Amino acid sequence: MPYVTNHINIVRLMRMVGSIEELETLFDRYSPSVGNESIRENRLERMRLLLDLLGNPEKSFRCYHLAGSKGKGTTAAYLAALLTGSGRRTGLYLSPHMYTVRERFTLSASFFSDDLYIDTANELIGKSASLSLPESLGAPMPTTFEMYTAYGYLLFRNAGCTDAVIETGLGGRLDATNTIDPEAVILTPIELEHTAILGDTIRKIATEKSKIMRPGVPTFASREADEARQVFEAEAGNIGAPICFLEDRVGDIDSVTTMDGEKARFSIGGRHFSLDLSMTTKAMADNAALAVLAADSLGFLTERGLGLLEKTVLPGRFEKMEIDGRTVVVDSAHTVNSARATADAFRTIAAGRKALVYSSVEGKDIEHIISVLFPLFDKIVISTTGDYRKSDPDMIASISARLFPSLDITIERDRDKALEKALGSADSILVTGSFYLASGMARIREKEGL
Repeated sequence: MPYVTNHINIVRLMRMVGSIEELETLFDRYSPSVGNESIRENRLERMRLLLDLLGNPEKSFRCYHLAGSKGKGTTAAYLAALLTGSGRRTGLYLSPHMYTVRERFTLSASFFSDDLYIDTANELIGKSASLSLPESLGAPMPTTFEMYTAYGYLLFRNAGCTDAVIETGLGGRLDATNTIDPEAVILTPIELEHTAILGDTIRKIATEKSKIMRPGVPTFASREADEARQVFEAEAGNIGAPICFLEDRVGDIDSVTTMDGEKARFSIGGRHFSLDLSMTTKAMADNAALAVLAADSLGFLTERGLGLLEKTVLPGRFEKMEIDGRTVVVDSAHTVNSARATADAFRTIAAGRKALVYSSVEGKDIEHIISVLFPLFDKIVISTTGDYRKSDPDMIASISARLFPSLDITIERDRDKALEKALGSADSILVTGSFYLASGMARIREKEGL
């Protein structure tokens, strides 16, 4: 059972939230991780104790669980749109957020009321303040992501959600979200990412992600590398979970990138779909097809849902804006395949001189990502991700100089100055590599009305 905290922790955590501005910093009160990696295997026990204390809000709605290296956020948003279109009140939990913490917890395509966000935060603070986890489970207080996840579940219960689409954070097997009993599991493409934690091969990473699968629960998987597909098929066979793969059930997938988004075409069971997606890059066609496949198989596909899916947008997913008469695209390409898709889409819409502002957190496949991205640009500015996650612009610059000695590459650690350098040297600018890059740029936040 949970243990009682000391007086200092109670005082620290009992500070109530009175505004959305205070909500933005609430989760910073908690530690970013459990600390001692030797007790990593106990992470789900920590989360279960917290949820027990809250009355297990995750059991109050139907869940749909997504994991993968790339595309899981947009696929989750598409699935939430399809659920909403079928008349269900659907919560959507995503991570990380780009500009405001509220992006993590939405009612499909809209924010909840400010009062509900604030009241739920204070309920969470009040109920969790007495919690102190046993020493055998690591850090005594919940971590930031554990609190994010508990807050999302509590918020969806308080909002009367009938359904919720839940995206994993890091991995799957020991992810705080792996405490739900889903109606379905969706697995998006697996790539090398967070290799220090998840493993240094596709097989190891796929194994971590596969552990959100449940006996008897249908799984829908995107196009996968052979190694990942083998892992998912083996796990499905071991636990008795029905699984279907995108390429086996969806035919004629094609898309065309335009200034307005992506025109996606595909067929399922003889029915042809033609969707004008508001989000850009060819990967969106696969993401939409995977969500439609799941909805069709589970019985909640409607024309209204397809219309909502077409209108779905998320911050930082090939988001286009104009600054000083320049076209600026904000994206979060942090894997090799997503970088390739972003480069292809940007090439289609960009005009004149092109500049890239790039940064990446540590643990990514930097060499292969920049090999795909950098050759497209006339000017490259390498920056940082800010204070929240570690980045190493000097290392990125060193790799870049070795691979592309003739390219115009500079380092500018100040993110605002990095954007200004790009605006001053090009007509079309891409800001990408990490969620945390554009979110700290004042000119972009101004465009977002923040």
